[in-house]
Amino acid sequence: MRELKLLTGKTVIVATSEATVRGVVESATRAFITLTAAESLDGPNPVAITGFVLVPVPKVSYVQVTN
Repeated sequence: MRELKLLTGKTVIVATSEATVRGVVESATRAFITLTAAESLDGPNPVAITGFVLVPVPKVSYVQVTN
């Protein structure tokens, strides 16, 4: 989890088997990655997500740092 905590404040793409989300890492724990200013990337165009997104760490397929 140390690696995820180092990404705090960075824009990332987090992919799971159910969804792909782009956002800014607010925090990371052993259980969840919390994203803010998030967008769903599952459709043809990104869709803004209001509030915070909690991604369960065990469900994460990959994390790509974009900024």
